[in-house]
Amino acid sequence: MTTNWWDIFISQISTSFQRVGETVDLFWSGLASQFSLIGLIDLALVIWLLWWLYKKLRRTELIAISPKIFILLIFALLSRIFGLWALFYLSSLLILIILFAVAALYAPEIKQILTADIKIPLPAHTPKISIPRVTTADSQTAIKTIVEALAVLTRAQKPALFVIKRDKPLTRLVENGTKMNSPLRSDLLIDFFNNGSLLGRGAVIIEGNKIIAAGSTLMRPKARVLFNPTDPTIQRVARDLNAVIVLSNRTTGDLSVVCGDNTYKNMALADLSKLLQNILVYHRM
Repeated sequence: MTTNWWDIFISQISTSFQRVGETVDLFWSGLASQFSLIGLIDLALVIWLLWWLYKKLRRTELIAISPKIFILLIFALLSRIFGLWALFYLSSLLILIILFAVAALYAPEIKQILTADIKIPLPAHTPKISIPRVTTADSQTAIKTIVEALAVLTRAQKPALFVIKRDKPLTRLVENGTKMNSPLRSDLLIDFFNNGSLLGRGAVIIEGNKIIAAGSTLMRPKARVLFNPTDPTIQRVARDLNAVIVLSNRTTGDLSVVCGDNTYKNMALADLSKLLQNILVYHRM
C-alpha cells in the first residue's frame, strides 16, 4: 500500500515537471515568434530613439520624468508580448496622457531641444553683428560692486542672487525678469534686496558693468526662486548657460558661488572676491 502511494506521488511530480517544461517551451516559442528581422529592426530603432532622447534630455528638467515613461513603455511591451490587451491599452493611454501633459508644461524646453541642432544659414551679404566685449576693467568693477553690496546685505541677513554673464546669452533670464540697462551700482543692488522690493524676489542679471534685468525668475516665468546653491534651476543656469551665480542664502546668509559643475559654499568676502577674479578676469575656471 505504501509503495502504491509513493509511486503515485512520484508520478504526480514527474507529470508536474513535464507540464512546466511544456509551458516554458510554449512561452519561449511564443516569444520567439514575436521577433523577426523586421521586429529586430523595429527594436533597434526604438533603442536608438530612446538613446537620442536621453542625450537631449539629460541636462533638462524633463529627465526627472523620463524613468516613469520608460517603465510604462516596458509595461506596454510586455503586455503586448504576453497578450495582456487590457494592460497594453491602459499603459498606452497613460503614455499619451503624460506626453500631452509634458508638451503643455515644458513647451519652451521641448522647443529648445528640437531646434538645438538646426542651423539657419545666413545670406552671404548679411553683415556681422559686433557684440560688445566685456573688458577686464568692466569685470573688475562688477566684482568690486557685488562684494560691496554683499558686505551690507550679509550684515543685514538679507538674501541676494546675482547671475553674471560670461560667453553665452542670457536672453531667457532677461525675459523672465524686468529688463533694465542701468549702470552696476552697489547702492542699487542693496536697494533691490534690502527693502523688500519685487525686484529683489528674483535674480539680478549682470553683463559687464551693467544691470540688464532684475527680479528674474530664471528659467521659468512667474516661478518662485530659491536662494539656495543646490536648487536644480540655479545649477542648470550655471551649467547650461555657463553663467556665474553669486548668492547669499535666504536663511543662513552664507555666501556661495555656482560656476559650471562646481559649487563653493560658506565663503568669506575676501575669498569671494579672489574666486570671482579667477573666473571673470583670469579665466582660470
